[in-house]
Amino acid sequence: MTDTTLQRPGTGRPGDLPGGAAPAARQTHVAALDGLRALAVLAVILYHTGQLKFGWLGVPMFFVLSGHFITRTLLSHPELSRAQRAKNFFRNRLLRLAPLYFLFVAGLTVVALVGGDKILTRDLPYLWTWTWNLSAMLHDFQPTPMVLYAQVWSLGVEVQLYVVWALLAFFLPRRWFVRASVVLAFAGPLLRWGVWLLMDATHFPIKPLQAMVVYCSPASYLDVFAIGACTALPEVRKHLAGFAKAAVALFAVVTAALVAQGFADGKGFRSDLGYPVLLASDYEWVWKYSVAGLFFGAVLYFAGNEGRLQRVLSWRPLVRVGLISYGIYLLHMVILGRLFELHAPTVHGWAWADVGIAAIGIPAAYLLAEASYRWVEKPFLKRKKGSLAQQLAVDPAQPPNVSVTV
Repeated sequence: MTDTTLQRPGTGRPGDLPGGAAPAARQTHVAALDGLRALAVLAVILYHTGQLKFGWLGVPMFFVLSGHFITRTLLSHPELSRAQRAKNFFRNRLLRLAPLYFLFVAGLTVVALVGGDKILTRDLPYLWTWTWNLSAMLHDFQPTPMVLYAQVWSLGVEVQLYVVWALLAFFLPRRWFVRASVVLAFAGPLLRWGVWLLMDATHFPIKPLQAMVVYCSPASYLDVFAIGACTALPEVRKHLAGFAKAAVALFAVVTAALVAQGFADGKGFRSDLGYPVLLASDYEWVWKYSVAGLFFGAVLYFAGNEGRLQRVLSWRPLVRVGLISYGIYLLHMVILGRLFELHAPTVHGWAWADVGIAAIGIPAAYLLAEASYRWVEKPFLKRKKGSLAQQLAVDPAQPPNVSVTV
């Protein structure tokens, strides 16, 4: 199969340019990766409506995709100075994420001022600074009773990982950045264990929430971010075919074993497939997140190769959902929250109330995200400089199934 995700000049090698920079690559964005984004956001929404108990796994899928695209972005334009690349990178990330996000937080601020909700008022400084996920590490942390912004924690993690990854990409020589990406891709269990030990060392008082702290920590997702990065690095990608097949096999075997354990325990078929969101029991957070991350990295790898999977994921409606997935993810809880208030869903089973909320909420979230993309996000996206999207827009050889939004 031909690799169409990253194509480099045949004579280019890392170190050919001063400072160990790699030559500029002709980079394409395969539409199938937008299809993966769509599946990830749909899984999360179905999880929030109670229809897909393992749908939270869409979040690490997002991080794998982010690691892939952000690595490509950071290593592009090696002819520019480090300062100029950093300026372009952070400017473009702000133009992509900030307009809709800060509009959303401004709305929450109005709700706090009008409604006087104490927990929301307490959370506003974290929300405005993309650090709400870190509030879980404070000893007075309380889960928000409002579902309006329960999803925002992952956007904080993403922004924090952008900063970490930018520092690695800009200050490490190319060969060391590649090595760091490979090491971090397998370091997830140690990183998550480190967060857990930190909570123990600081005498975190609420043990049931300790797993939530691990779940919301950026350190817990450095490995999946690095896995995505490895699929974007030509030096690593050329060795990934065998690893990707092994990762798929590992995920299949582990999942089958977890389902079988459910039957052995007398619980029957487990709708979460043995992947409950916090993985709090028996130190599952040490290894299960890694198994899922390796699997999603493998899926991304195969989706970047020409073949049946890429064609299926390039289905136009799916690609469109992926294109506006940021708006869908950020705004869907606004709709679901109101529907929950109208008819509180049952906790267990496939209740008709849950199905109805999903049937109404998903199309409504799509329409709201379409409006957001057109009227809020797109005007700012046009102001990006030196982005992958602009490189593709001027490429006359661009194939028709290529998306240009990065």
